[in-house]
Amino acid sequence: MKNLMYAMLFTASLGSSAPVFSADMQGMKMGQADAGEMISHGTGVIKSLDQKQKTVTLAHQPIKELNWPAMTMGFKVSDEKMLQGLKVGDQVTFELKGSGAAPVVTGIRPAK
Repeated sequence: MKNLMYAMLFTASLGSSAPVFSADMQGMKMGQADAGEMISHGTGVIKSLDQKQKTVTLAHQPIKELNWPAMTMGFKVSDEKMLQGLKVGDQVTFELKGSGAAPVVTGIRPAK
């Protein structure tokens, strides 16, 4: 009888302590990566660039990290100065930050 009572008390105490432990975890990302922080890399050819608008259009090869096929598309660049010295027709390697429809070019340089 005593053992049954202890078992019931133990079980009841477990149920009442669960909310205390879970309360500390509110707002935690629980290991999920921030999609805005994803970094991917690509190679391509410059089709157009505009330093004032901070944009570059690239005909790029497939980008595996984003599961994108080869295509031509425009990108915003994080700093227009990185476009200095580049011209239409240049083959380049580039770095993108973010995912989805609008990642931003955070690095671009002539391909070796």
